[in-house]
Amino acid sequence: MKTTLKFLTYFTMAFALIITSISCEGEDGMDGADGVQGVAGADGADGQNGADGTDGEDGNANVISISFDAYAISTGQNEFEVPELTQEIYDNGFVYGYTTVNGNAFWETLPIVIGGETRLDIDRIEVGKIILTSLFDQTLDFRFVLVAGNDVNAVDFSNYYEVESFLKK
Repeated sequence: MKTTLKFLTYFTMAFALIITSISCEGEDGMDGADGVQGVAGADGADGQNGADGTDGEDGNANVISISFDAYAISTGQNEFEVPELTQEIYDNGFVYGYTTVNGNAFWETLPIVIGGETRLDIDRIEVGKIILTSLFDQTLDFRFVLVAGNDVNAVDFSNYYEVESFLKK
């Protein structure tokens, strides 16, 4: 009798569980219409302007960027007239060169080396001009960055931290 009573109890509980889970399912009602847009609130008052900061320390270098757009280079030497390349920059500064194909979203540093072969490089720098040597013909954009400053002979340009420290002086 106890076994039958237990069986009926479990059966009744299982039946009730099934009935209640089935009865929870039903159709979703339709969404109501959106309400009317409320009136926009008034703008808040402008805040106070902050105090001007102190000017930073002047660096030790003056930088000039020169661009040559759509410049046709040919195999051999290619001369760029750069009147901004003064004797002072020649004696105490340095020159970086960059190139890109018109429309690219990036610039590449010179020299351009492909498969271990230097394809495009700054051959020499003179007062008023930069001469590149190329192993191909192509129209490219160029940018030369001229940095006038202190004597750079003691700077190891292969050491990023030394260059950074020098430029922050």
